[in-house]
Amino acid sequence: MHLAPDLVRDRRHHLRVYSCSFDAADCLSWLIEENEAPSRVAAVFLMNILQKSRILHHVTDDHLFKDQHLFFRFRQDDNTFPVTQVTRLFFFAQRLHDRLHSEPQSCLRKFQAGDKIVADAFKGAEFAQWLIRKNESRNLDEAVVSCQQLLDAGLIKCLDGVPSAKFRVADNFYNFAFDFNYRRRLHDLFLLPNVQKEASMQNIKFLPKTASAYEIYPGFDSHGNGSLSPMSPTPTLFSDTSSGSGGSPSTLNPFRPAFERRHIAQAERMLEPDSGFVRKVIQVESDAVGYGFVLRGASPCYIQTVDPDGPAHKAGVKVGQYLYSVNDIIVFDRTHKDVASVIVDSHGKIRLVVFAEGDSPKC
Repeated sequence: MHLAPDLVRDRRHHLRVYSCSFDAADCLSWLIEENEAPSRVAAVFLMNILQKSRILHHVTDDHLFKDQHLFFRFRQDDNTFPVTQVTRLFFFAQRLHDRLHSEPQSCLRKFQAGDKIVADAFKGAEFAQWLIRKNESRNLDEAVVSCQQLLDAGLIKCLDGVPSAKFRVADNFYNFAFDFNYRRRLHDLFLLPNVQKEASMQNIKFLPKTASAYEIYPGFDSHGNGSLSPMSPTPTLFSDTSSGSGGSPSTLNPFRPAFERRHIAQAERMLEPDSGFVRKVIQVESDAVGYGFVLRGASPCYIQTVDPDGPAHKAGVKVGQYLYSVNDIIVFDRTHKDVASVIVDSHGKIRLVVFAEGDSPKC
């Protein structure tokens, strides 16, 4: 939008000038013309998602986005965009990705992963040293901490070696977990299941996509103060809070086990940055019996039981952990039956991203 002639500019209303603002009605016309949205109604729906996600806002915060001549502004243009640990890591990863790809002799190299060649892989040791050379880190310890944060956030992933949630300064290969070069369009929001559900409820037409939402939106946390989660921009629209039986996970049924009641109560605040929960990556390979854990619940499901002699226990799976993703498929808003189907189709190896209480031992 900023490159479109005369769309984002300083605008005057009465005696006041609003810098870097745009007219909502003109914006909708541009979105249709650029194939960012299939209709004006759909465009309003999607722009409202961005507004609720605190990506943009009305210049005086008096109106929701609508098809009228009202002035709006991106929060990055007026320095009101909420900077959190989540957004900081995202922009940090994006900067590293761009720097690596702009250098003719960077540490990027090809890696053979089964029958697939990954073109933009890097060794853990070389990447850590590169961070130091480029003044992204002051020393090796700081570089390892940065790499571990990127790994925990799901921004980079390990391609080989012994499955581990710990970043290794060795010859293990890593790469970025999604494509920063992908040109994201506004209608890509329709890739998210809960956006599709909300759009259907409002009779908004959209074309189903076959791409994976994880390829378009990295899996960050959303939280109540409204800062952006690319996977879950708004807690209301993107977090399906319905349970498998049609109830809400916030409904505390007194006949449920005390453990379950406690964790259901925590689910709503789990994505908040100060909730005390952290995300951990766990790799599990099944044995002849299975993976050795039982799932229950919905939106999200959680680990109810772990076989003390099973592979899940050895890998670090613990009772009470919530499942965020399985093999890079976001399952936070699915029932335990749906998640079980994803696990069954995983051919004996699964990469889990779980939420665990921060004071619990690392997986």
